[in-house]
Amino acid sequence: MLVVPIKTKLITESDNLLDVLIEGLEKTGFTLQDSDILGIAETPLGTTEGRVVRLADVEVSSEAQELADKYGLIPEVAELVVEEADEILGGIPHVLLTIKENTLMANAGVDKSNIPSGYASLLPVNSQKSAERLRCEVKERFGISIGVIVIDSRTQPLRLGNIGMALAVAGFRPVADDRGRKDLFGNEMRITRRAIADNLASACTAVMGESDESVPVAMIRDAPVEFVDESFNSSEMWISPTECMYMAIFDQWRSDKNT
Repeated sequence: MLVVPIKTKLITESDNLLDVLIEGLEKTGFTLQDSDILGIAETPLGTTEGRVVRLADVEVSSEAQELADKYGLIPEVAELVVEEADEILGGIPHVLLTIKENTLMANAGVDKSNIPSGYASLLPVNSQKSAERLRCEVKERFGISIGVIVIDSRTQPLRLGNIGMALAVAGFRPVADDRGRKDLFGNEMRITRRAIADNLASACTAVMGESDESVPVAMIRDAPVEFVDESFNSSEMWISPTECMYMAIFDQWRSDKNT
């Protein structure tokens, strides 16, 4: 499998994202082929979709102000988190732990990195539609079928540093179900499902970086995926809190502690 970082110019709201990434790809010496996959960071994608907010225009509610005071957040950022999150679970200094679209993430995707001072970026309104739109645009323009991943970063429990996470996928199945298969010794796999899209998102994140690299896109070639003419949102990669080892055990620990 080959992962090619695609360096681009600074992406603005007026840009066509595909035009920008094709221009960057040409400089690598590669061209898109059938069954390639494009991994795209959510911030530049959201930027081209108008998902950038001027903080001075944000009206802060009392709920947001309380969260800002408690966790050391910029009040306007706290307000955006309140508006964007499906649920706020708690926080640590400067970060709120939230659930948005079935996904556990920091600050509901509200981000002040790689964005002009005084502004914040939000996640795309519908990452699945964004991924599918780009896949169809490539098909129409070049006559090839590719996969697309919309990527955000996240942390893992008790692990230092960020990894990649797929918010949505178009063109291939995001999870491989190994239940019922046998291992090397003939034992039946009972719970194993492989997070294909998240693993590929992490491979992209490894070459894209998180700061001033200006590499918002990566191209993956020869990925071990099942290509399909479908798109998928986070519900296809979701597990309920009662089935999640971390969430279920944490809830039990918290319950035991309070008894």
